[in-house]
Amino acid sequence: MNQTQIQSTEQWESGFSLSDTDLEQIYNHFLETEKPQTAAELAGLVIRSRVREQASELRRLMADSTIYQPQRSYTVGEEVIFPALKLAKGKVIQVRPGYNPEYGDFNVITVNIKGKPREFVADYTPAHALNNSNGGALTEQIAGDAEVIQAAHGATVAARIAASLAKRDDFISIGQEWFVKSLMSDVNIGHLHLTEAILDMSDGGPLTTAEILPQLDLDPGIDPGVQEFSLTYHLLRDGRFDDVAGEGSAHWFLRRMEPDSVQTTPDRLVYQPVAFDRGLLSPQQIALEQELDDEWSDLPPAAPTTPIILALSYPHRWAGTLPINSRTQVLFDTGHSPRRRIVFIDDETNESIVGWVVAEGRYVVGLSNWYKDNMIPVGGFLHLRPGPEPGTVLLGYDRRRSQREWVRLAAVKDNKLQFELMRRSIPCAYDDLLIVGTDVVAAVDAHAKRATSMQLSVGALLSEVFPSLAGLTPQNTVHAKTLYSAINMLRRVPPGPIFAELTRNPAFKSVGDHYWQYE
Repeated sequence: MNQTQIQSTEQWESGFSLSDTDLEQIYNHFLETEKPQTAAELAGLVIRSRVREQASELRRLMADSTIYQPQRSYTVGEEVIFPALKLAKGKVIQVRPGYNPEYGDFNVITVNIKGKPREFVADYTPAHALNNSNGGALTEQIAGDAEVIQAAHGATVAARIAASLAKRDDFISIGQEWFVKSLMSDVNIGHLHLTEAILDMSDGGPLTTAEILPQLDLDPGIDPGVQEFSLTYHLLRDGRFDDVAGEGSAHWFLRRMEPDSVQTTPDRLVYQPVAFDRGLLSPQQIALEQELDDEWSDLPPAAPTTPIILALSYPHRWAGTLPINSRTQVLFDTGHSPRRRIVFIDDETNESIVGWVVAEGRYVVGLSNWYKDNMIPVGGFLHLRPGPEPGTVLLGYDRRRSQREWVRLAAVKDNKLQFELMRRSIPCAYDDLLIVGTDVVAAVDAHAKRATSMQLSVGALLSEVFPSLAGLTPQNTVHAKTLYSAINMLRRVPPGPIFAELTRNPAFKSVGDHYWQYE
């Protein structure tokens, strides 16, 4: 047995697994506390238990051994154990006198430890730490310090415990908390129907679990924390209910009473994946793709910045939404719940606007009226910051006196989307390469549905919008950003497939700086 194995990194990192004894200890702990426990709390329990077992075993092994202390006398042939040397054990093979002018007379013993002779002081009367506790303090050190072990390896142990409990039917979890199924409060289908009625009377919610519980008449003899855990467990598994809060206590909402754009992805935001060869994209095009930061480009999370600045695209302006992209995902917790209710706060007026995070669709809905009231155009720059409280986001833009600017406006002519330049009043900063708009939204929508039904390729879409866009400039060129913005009036497409088609298709010719001509 390696007496100090419990202190090693290998023991807790690569070598740790939950034993039957550990499982019994965890189960008994739940029986005693009758409360849910986090994986971290269970890790502390297991670590402390193993350290106690190690200390007990060490004390048993040392009970019949001579513990080395400098003050003692020893005889040849006597077996001695050395706590300070990781409980090394050896046999005394020689005793000889020793002297030091500072410490006086003493003896020196030679001990054979694993075939090698080593010398130690004996009959040493001056004060020495090893004389104080008969080796007991050192034994405890060798057994391990549970707090130190948990600080260093608690996260790994907690993860292993969670993985082990997840394979067992008798343990259940909600978030980071675990509990024993047999100890849960009885929540039946009647309680769930009553919860639906309670939320219905509250306009769908949100209500916390604690607000719902008093109306359900659960067993009062069961701990309130267990009641809350039990109800939460069943609500999470019933499709009628959504936990629309972020981390922390659950807030419940009736799924059927959530806004339509939460229950169903708005048409303009639906992306049907387009296969393309990323190898066709140049480093400059990849950089532009990152700048546009389309949520369907699947970019890795960007480095956090404050504020987060993004240019509003046509699909999101049309749907009254924001993208959950590589920059904004830090603001919108998408891992806790598939649909989450948040509050936007206008950083100028302090107006509160209810929004909904729809993780699967990669969008946040709720800003249609705010866009309209503030006349935010496609390409307008928005500013986002964390709000003063969890679940809030500060929203703003560069407010300025409205100026009449030249804007690309689309209309449907000869079954094609065609553009012309018109002056429009713009009250904010914007990206002039992205700005597009239309005065005939219904006609453009109908044409977009036609393009979708015909399953037009990216090349066909480029061929449709390119000529009229090119006609707006003396050079007959169009920037890749503008093409991306215009095509997204017809079909939801991220930049990658568009850039690849421009490179692949000989009808399009690059003239530098992301400008293209159509031949």
